[in-house]
Amino acid sequence: MRAVVVRYAQVLLAAAGLVATTTGPAAASAVGYAKVAAFCHGFRGAEVCAPVTTLGHFIQGQGKRITREEASVQDVVGGDTAGGKWCNWRIDWRYSDTDGRTYLISKGPMHTRCDWLGSIGRIDKTKRTLKHYGKACADFYAGGKKRASQCHYITK
Repeated sequence: MRAVVVRYAQVLLAAAGLVATTTGPAAASAVGYAKVAAFCHGFRGAEVCAPVTTLGHFIQGQGKRITREEASVQDVVGGDTAGGKWCNWRIDWRYSDTDGRTYLISKGPMHTRCDWLGSIGRIDKTKRTLKHYGKACADFYAGGKKRASQCHYITK
């Protein structure tokens, strides 16, 4: 009988410890994809075309703290580039509050050369604490225009 009472007391103490413990935001990561439509644009007097592709966006962190963010543009046809090139491209990070107001844009470096499509991207290991909950987006620009955006919701 004494063993049962001791075990019961242990269970109650463990349960009380769980109730008394406060938890912070859970660590999380997410990945998403957006379509990049085929397009052509002028580059140094020549017409350069890129086929349909995808923009992939990965984010990792805890609460409003981002510990890693990655984005890449890849050919969706299993690596067959079909002669496509990206010229004058960059990937930006854009952060908006829950009302959709953008409060921070981190511009990626502009790549002024032409890169054969296959995989191009940006990796950012900068630790960043967001001002607000809302959205974290990757915006892909090529040939002077925004070609795609992929966003993740950052919530409590």
